[in-house]
Amino acid sequence: KNLRSTSDTEVLCHAFDHYGIKGAIERINGMYAIVVYDLTNHQLFLIRDPAGIKPLYFAHTNNGWIFASQYDQIFKHMWFKSNRQISTDSLTDFIRLGYIPAPSALFERSWMLQPGSFLTINSEFSAHTQQYHIINDKLEFLETDQSTQDRLAHVLDDTFVDYVHSDVPLGSFLSGGVDSPLVNAVLSKLGYKMRTFSISTQYLGVDESEKARKISKYLKLDHNIEPLGGDRIRDIIDDHFYAFSEPFSDYSSIPTYILCNKASKHYKVLLSGDGGDELFWGYTRFLSVLDYKNWFKYPKYSRLIWAGLLRRLGNKVSSCIEFDKIEDWVFDRQSPIKRTQVQKLMPDTMHSFSAERLYNIPSSITTSKEILLWLRKNEFYGHMQRVLLKVDRASMAHGIEVRIPFLDKRIIDFCSFISPELGIRHRETKYLLKNLLKTLVPEKYFLQYKQGFSFDLSSLLKNELKEDFLDTLKSQNLFGDQYIDSKVINEMINEFYEGRGITNEWGLWTLYSLQKWASLVYRY
Repeated sequence: KNLRSTSDTEVLCHAFDHYGIKGAIERINGMYAIVVYDLTNHQLFLIRDPAGIKPLYFAHTNNGWIFASQYDQIFKHMWFKSNRQISTDSLTDFIRLGYIPAPSALFERSWMLQPGSFLTINSEFSAHTQQYHIINDKLEFLETDQSTQDRLAHVLDDTFVDYVHSDVPLGSFLSGGVDSPLVNAVLSKLGYKMRTFSISTQYLGVDESEKARKISKYLKLDHNIEPLGGDRIRDIIDDHFYAFSEPFSDYSSIPTYILCNKASKHYKVLLSGDGGDELFWGYTRFLSVLDYKNWFKYPKYSRLIWAGLLRRLGNKVSSCIEFDKIEDWVFDRQSPIKRTQVQKLMPDTMHSFSAERLYNIPSSITTSKEILLWLRKNEFYGHMQRVLLKVDRASMAHGIEVRIPFLDKRIIDFCSFISPELGIRHRETKYLLKNLLKTLVPEKYFLQYKQGFSFDLSSLLKNELKEDFLDTLKSQNLFGDQYIDSKVINEMINEFYEGRGITNEWGLWTLYSLQKWASLVYRY
C-alpha cells in the first residue's frame, strides 16, 4: 500500500491491517503503548512494549473502559472518580517497594498493563490479557561459548546505530559506570559523537561526575555536568512530584528530573544506558543471594540456632536467617520499609499479592544457575520497571524522548540465552559488558560498581528538606490514614532523627512521597 506519510502511526495502521494484531506485534520493535480499534471485529486492543518502557493504564467502570498513558487521566476521569477506592493490596505494594508493580494500580478496578502484553476488549465489553513476549528464565539452549562476547559486540553495533536516527539532534546521559559509557563508546567507534550529560553532587560518596568527565574526554565527547545541591532540590521538589501521575518513591528520580531539565534546553532526544544491569546481572546483591542460598536448605529454627552460635563467636550473620523462604528475604532486601515495620504501620493490610507474585520462586529452583536466571527475570519485571517509570516521567515532564538501546528486542532476545556464568564470573558482576567496554575504554576510566544518579538522602532530610518533610508527614490530613497508622510514622521519624532503631531514610522518603503525590496530584 502507498503510504501518505512517514509517521509511525500510519505504518502501524497498515501493519495491523495486513498482518493482524498478533502478526504485527511480532514484527514491532521499540518502545510503545498502543491502542488500536478493529472496526471489522469490533475489538479494542491495548498493547505495551516488551520491556515496559512506556506505561499504559486502564480501568473498568459501569460506563465502560478507560485507558491512558498517565494514571491521573484514569482516577480523575468522570466515569471513575465518583467510586474510586484505594486498593489495600496496591497501597501495601507501594509501601514495601516504593512503586506499584503491574498489573496493579492504586485504586480498585484499575490496572497497569504488564510489559510484553496486550489486552483485548470485545464488543460485549469483556476483556482478557495475553503476554506475547517474556524474557527467558529456562536452562535450555543457554549460550556458554566464549565467543559470545564477539557476537554480543556485533549485536550492539547493529542495534545501537538504529537509535541515532532522528529528525533532531541527539544527546546522551553519561555516568561513570558501565552501561551508558558502553552505549557512547560503541557509537563513538561507529562515528557518532553524542553531547553527554551528568550530575555532580555536593554530597560525598556517590558522585560519578569525575569518572564520567574522564570517559567523555577519552571518547572526545562534548560533556556537560549539572551541579546538584540541597537548595536546588528543595526549590524543585514540588515540580518533581507533580510530574508523577502515581505514587513513586525512587529518590534518584530527582537528579534524573534535574538532568532532563538541563538537557531539554538543547535536546529533545536522549540516549540512556538503562537495562544493562537487569539483563546482564549487574547488581552486587546477586552475590549475596548466592552466598547464602544454602542456608535455606535447612529449617528456619536450625538456622536461628546456628546464627546464635556464630554471633557468640563474633561472626556477623545475614538477615536471611529470619525468613522462611529465599524469595521473602530477596523481597525484604528490596523494600524501603522492612517487613516488621510494615506490620506495625499497616497491621490490617500486610498482604501484597502483586509483589508476592512477582517475587515467587518455583520450588524446583535450587542451583546457582537457576537462581541467577530467576533473579534476572525478577529484576526485569520488578526493579527495572521502577527505573523505567522514573525515566519516563522525568523526561516527559520536559518534553524529552529517552531512547533505551539495551532494551531493544534484539538485545533482550540475545541475552535471554546467555548463561549466568557469562553474566557473573569470579564474583564480578556484568562480566560480559565490562569486558566489552575494556576493549573500547581503558578500565581506569570507569567504575566497577554501579552508583548512578544519586545523593545522600539522609543529609537532605536532616537539612534542606527537613521543614517540608516534617510538615508533610505530620499533617492532619494524611492520604490513606484509614490504613496507615500515623502514630507509627511519628515513631519512625523520631527513630530516624535520634539515630536509633531500624528506620532508614528511604523508608521515610517512601511515606513522604506518598503524601506529596496526594497533595500535589491526587487532590487537585
